Amino acid sequence: MLPTTQHPLNSPVFAPQLAYLAVEQQPADSAEAQRLEQLRQLIEAAPDTADLRGFAEAAHQLLGPGYQVHCGSSHVWIKRDDQPERLAIVADRYTTAYREWNSPLPTSGPE
Repeated sequence: MLPTTQHPLNSPVFAPQLAYLAVEQQPADSAEAQRLEQLRQLIEAAPDTADLRGFAEAAHQLLGPGYQVHCGSSHVWIKRDDQPERLAIVADRYTTAYREWNSPLPTSGPE
């Protein structure tokens, strides 16, 4: 078996990521909408980062109980405890294009 190497998270090995929040379901109420907007503002104010996992703790703290927050180095996903569908995702704008729940569907090209 070949040995593996762990690189530090802010190492030049990892490309910088521009984080954004995509809310994929309609907020349950105005309080949830406000908390998601606070998370969006925090994410938008952050500099590019090599690892998006740092936003998981902020999401957990802002949303409070009743939510599951899971992450990988290039995404953080948020679910309500009582629903299997993802509520929102923090992802890299350079490499993904998740859509907001209220975004219009893309139109198909000419036929």
